[in-house]
Amino acid sequence: MSKRHEYLEKLKAQLEEWEYDIDRLEARLEDAQGEAKVKMDKTIKDLKAKQKDVQVKLKKVEEAAEDAWQDVKDGLELAWDSLKLGFLAAKSEFIEKSKQKK
Repeated sequence: MSKRHEYLEKLKAQLEEWEYDIDRLEARLEDAQGEAKVKMDKTIKDLKAKQKDVQVKLKKVEEAAEDAWQDVKDGLELAWDSLKLGFLAAKSEFIEKSKQKK
């Protein structure tokens, strides 16, 4: 298995995990109220936009020639980091807080 293939498979697996977690946030959105609901809705929309950006860049890396994929990878990593930070913040704010309330 090539290094590129391993790299892409790892990112795809993490994206699937985050997609599941975003779905969980959306399910909790139905129970949220007031300002918390507005904030959670905005966060979910931001995460979905970042996720879409990562998916587009991931596709570019997949389609890049073997010798050019490293160049395209830089843009993907920037988008990845943005999504990761956004997700970690959302998880901390919405998922961990709800666990503490139980």
